[in-house]
Amino acid sequence: MKAHQRIGTSEKLTHEIQLARLLLAKAESQRKSAKEQVRLAKRRRKEAKEAARRARKQAKLAKTAVAEAKQVLAEAEKKLARSVKRKAVAAKKATKPAAAPSPKSMKPKKPKPGPSIPGAGNLPAGQKAQAVEPAAPTSPAPSSNQPPTPGQTAA
Repeated sequence: MKAHQRIGTSEKLTHEIQLARLLLAKAESQRKSAKEQVRLAKRRRKEAKEAARRARKQAKLAKTAVAEAKQVLAEAEKKLARSVKRKAVAAKKATKPAAAPSPKSMKPKKPKPGPSIPGAGNLPAGQKAQAVEPAAPTSPAPSSNQPPTPGQTAA
């Protein structure tokens, strides 16, 4: 019976070795899985940091873009205000009669004594009297040297 015990003992040891090998394989598998999870977690943290850096950079760029856009808008509004103001001043000037200055700014004019007949001896020495030409007639009749235009009759 001792032999049977030895076989039993060796079988026991063999089973223990197989069990130990299975436990070792299981432990190694768990270790590998844990290492992979650690690696993935590190990778996710790294990607998250990079994403955060990119987001901060984009936020900074967006902030400068907003500031530039505000400045451009302010300049455009100033230009529009100046244009509207110029148009209002021009419209105000157009509606005001230019020939009628305000009575406060008008100074009374003194009548100048002048010659009643041009060419009389009242001119200073060295100046000649200019001949005054009669104004052209404003009659609707065409002149005699031009043919009548359509719609008009010859006189």
